[in-house]
Amino acid sequence: MEEMALTAAVLSEGSISNTIAYSSISGDATACDQQYNRLKTFIHESPEPHRTQLQKLLYPFFVNIYLELLQNAQTAAGRKFYSRHHATFKSHSDCADMLAALQQISNKEVMLSCHLVREFREHRYVVSLSPEALQHLLKYLQNGDNVLLVQMLNRHLDIKLKDIDLLEDTETGGDGLVPSLTLVSPQCVPENKVIQSEVKLGELQQCIRRVREGPSSLPSVSLYTVLNTHQGLCSADISSDESLLCTSYEDSSIRLWSLGPEPIQAGAAAPVNISMVHLAGDFLPDVVSKNRSLGSGGMDCITLRGHGGVVYSTCFTHDNQFVISASEDTTLRLWEPASRSCKARYRGHNYPVWGVDLSSTGAFFASCSHDRTARLWSPDRLYPIRTFIGHTMDIDCVRFHPNGCYLATGSCDKTVRLWSVQDGKAMRLFHGHRGAVHSLAFSPNGQFLASAGEDRRVKVWDLSAGTLVQDLKGHTDTVYSLCFNRDSSALASGGLDGVVRVWHVQTGNQANNNAGDGHSLSSELLGTFPTKTLAIHHLHYAKTNLLLTVGAASS
Repeated sequence: MEEMALTAAVLSEGSISNTIAYSSISGDATACDQQYNRLKTFIHESPEPHRTQLQKLLYPFFVNIYLELLQNAQTAAGRKFYSRHHATFKSHSDCADMLAALQQISNKEVMLSCHLVREFREHRYVVSLSPEALQHLLKYLQNGDNVLLVQMLNRHLDIKLKDIDLLEDTETGGDGLVPSLTLVSPQCVPENKVIQSEVKLGELQQCIRRVREGPSSLPSVSLYTVLNTHQGLCSADISSDESLLCTSYEDSSIRLWSLGPEPIQAGAAAPVNISMVHLAGDFLPDVVSKNRSLGSGGMDCITLRGHGGVVYSTCFTHDNQFVISASEDTTLRLWEPASRSCKARYRGHNYPVWGVDLSSTGAFFASCSHDRTARLWSPDRLYPIRTFIGHTMDIDCVRFHPNGCYLATGSCDKTVRLWSVQDGKAMRLFHGHRGAVHSLAFSPNGQFLASAGEDRRVKVWDLSAGTLVQDLKGHTDTVYSLCFNRDSSALASGGLDGVVRVWHVQTGNQANNNAGDGHSLSSELLGTFPTKTLAIHHLHYAKTNLLLTVGAASS
């Protein structure tokens, strides 16, 4: 019981829903006034009962913003702020003493000498909100520029979740601007007795249903930025255990980076084959990796060379022991990082190879090329075992279905095709894109296929019905990467605009027909994460709802 109580206490104090990020404010008087005005408008437009509860926040925010301006020696701006907003609280007798004190304060020294103001600043202002109202507020704070409000909420307010059995709200003043809380003593229940209540059980079932049917929670985002990309970063991939990062470049090199505290170990040397001539191109460590070699024999980065042209795509095998690469030199290669050597070279395409992907079983991998074909390969054979023909222009991306029986391809002919791996026949043809398709992603449950590209739209298709489910708008440039979360309820996208967007995946059968042009935002947008990178090259959802992103640093 003690361990259960401790676990519950830790979760209640450290859960994602109860955490608000802290950041410092700039002291910009204009930003202070704008954020407070937006908060007032947001609360006024909120539905009941959220509006009545959130109105309690206006008074402490007003007082603290005014005092913050005075403390930053912005007396004139503080006076203007006071004159604009103090009338809201004039009719409340509980605010009269504080308003009179604020009116007498002219500088920081007077503020520190006022006992009432000093008490207000040294103690957190307690406000009681329902869990629904708190979530409504947090969603507003997360989706806009509300740095000042977030800091005030962290430093000067104490939000208490309203409990029906313990708290009773008695509003004063008629519009609920100033809270007054009365504590009611709870009934004494023996520790070894289980409370049987159909009402409580019904509330619990309702909460579970709301969680299941509601939008997904936003992930935590970790950004890996590749610096000094004068070689031209082309692609990136993260291993399934999130321990390695693989990047490919225009200078035909492939680099592997360690994402954990442990360096990449040297491993055993490759066995000598007297029937083969090994050249320096089979393994040529770059100068940077050699200089950063650790005493234990490991490196934080290794370089693989061997391709004769730009390396456009890479992917890890499921055991993370090998890397498959696709290149402009029309070949694919199988690399073993442990021995820093190329184990196989696959020929079959007649033009540059744009993409590669591995099936869920690891028995096959697929490639797509400028020659308008996609090809199926087996790691133990150097020639393709099946060719998929049907697109009228380049095939830019290829993805395996989670069950390994189907293959999706996206092309410059603005279509997406679904193929059967067994016989190579086309099973579905998806029309709707207005530009080349550069990225594909299957949902882990196998029900949906997401596609995106030059038209800046992210489209979600229902595979069983062959119809468009969602048309997601919001990106301002080409989308290069897509990734579903583990329960298929959220989709992350990123591209040339350097912004990661997270979307809620609907389960309905109708498309989202939002009015407006391609720059309007879809209602399914859960969150936006701007970055300072030139482009987002790869997205990867970890098991802990952590979204890993890879991008190239801007100059």
